Amino acid sequence: MFVICLDGVAPNEVLDHLLEGIRSRLTNDPEEERVVVADELRRLARERLVDALRGAGL
Repeated sequence: MFVICLDGVAPNEVLDHLLEGIRSRLTNDPEEERVVVADELRRLARERLVDALRGAGL
């Protein structure tokens, strides 16, 4: 599985950020990649929660 959080990345930087992430992670062993994926999922969840709370006026 490959997950990368692009929240907060400027639209004109998305491709560069994505390619850099792929290149840097290609050599990860499965355990390293699980750790990175978990971190990316936490970042995604945190950003979505913050967005939801802002939408609720909190």
